[in-house]
Amino acid sequence: MQLNMSLLSTWDDNSLPTNWVGPTCSFNDCWGYVDSLDREYAFIGSTMGTHIFDITNATNPVLVSYQQGREASGNVVHRDFKTYQHYLYGVCDEGNSSLQIFDLKYMPDSVHKVYDSQQICKTAHNIFIDNGRIYFLGLKDSTGTPITVRVASLANPVNPVVINDLSTPLFSYVHDACVRKDTVFLSCGYDGFFIYDYTNPTSPALIQSITNYPEQGYNHSSWVSVDGKTVVFADETHGMGLKVYDISTLSNPVLKSIFRSNLLNDPGNNGNGYSIPHNPFIVANNKVFISYYHDGVQCFDISNPTSPVQVGYYDTYPANTDYNNYAGCWGTYPFLPSHHIIGSDISNGLFVLDGSQLLGVNSDISSSNDILIFPNPNCGKLVITSNELYSQQIRVDIYDELGRKIYSVPAYCSGNPIDVSSLKEGIYLVQVTGGNYSYTKKIIRSN
Repeated sequence: MQLNMSLLSTWDDNSLPTNWVGPTCSFNDCWGYVDSLDREYAFIGSTMGTHIFDITNATNPVLVSYQQGREASGNVVHRDFKTYQHYLYGVCDEGNSSLQIFDLKYMPDSVHKVYDSQQICKTAHNIFIDNGRIYFLGLKDSTGTPITVRVASLANPVNPVVINDLSTPLFSYVHDACVRKDTVFLSCGYDGFFIYDYTNPTSPALIQSITNYPEQGYNHSSWVSVDGKTVVFADETHGMGLKVYDISTLSNPVLKSIFRSNLLNDPGNNGNGYSIPHNPFIVANNKVFISYYHDGVQCFDISNPTSPVQVGYYDTYPANTDYNNYAGCWGTYPFLPSHHIIGSDISNGLFVLDGSQLLGVNSDISSSNDILIFPNPNCGKLVITSNELYSQQIRVDIYDELGRKIYSVPAYCSGNPIDVSSLKEGIYLVQVTGGNYSYTKKIIRSN
């Protein structure tokens, strides 16, 4: 089944060992990345390690590298990945694992493992990177001691340094987090949802908690909208829908709606079905993409947060006939400039989907490279030139890796320098629009 999302390609490996989730379950989370040459990549975890694909030609994924995990066996269920600058960070939640860091700057030729240590993290359920910090959730250190949240500095990206371990009687476990600058949104399982201020990371302060709400289950993960006014979180519990909260005032979150997928028309739970949401992600045009286990990659429009509308889906596990157990789509990544959507299925591996009907077609202003954005890498001043648009003012928007607009010049004149010295080191997308054209280029901000 599909709606407004079509299949471009898949990859699977039936030789991988399976885990306890099911007789065919070998895969877990996925993530995406764009290099300085605008090539797009997909990462997917398995019981054995990390598989890295060049998906620039989305109909023909090319395996660039396979990196074995320190724990590589059918014991593995969970891996999680995030990128920062030109590095990939990976953790695993089972066995004799570690934090692994891979240098991606030589892709597609090669990937170099530059860090593999248990010093900071032996196992972790999830990680999140933002504002030059990496947050470990559901961590166990080298001695096996559990830590709810550990935050480390990435001032040196290949040598993280621990800043703080959160200790609180409010909850005993943190499953996942979404971070926006100094605000951290924690999904704490059956204890609920907690919002913290990490302006001073050595002494985080609780802003608010949501511990009693409709259709409450296991608070699994969340994502915050680009404008910071809305959060969507998922309860990983059969029959529980996703919640949309207005967080315009962080100290007073307001529930706006609950929405769900029910592709099987399951009559359970008072007609709402027993489907299970997993991981939500909000993109810039108020679309929420969700890895929805048995129902695949789902997309809802929350432009009206009181009335979300299902606008797209692709079922990665069409063999299922009920919502029993845990099966199907584990992860998704909707932030690629091409508007291709990455999905990972526990049994069926990697999926690359066409999301242009939901996100729009990202077309260049000119196929002859008339638009120039330089220097790249950039040290503080950015210049954009265009013969085609020289006589008119154009709009320039700069987005971070998660699709958040962080800088805008609504009336830019070709050739004028833009001061981007305030941007932190990292990877950004520069979008140039004028007339009926739109062009997006990836830049690297470097000192």
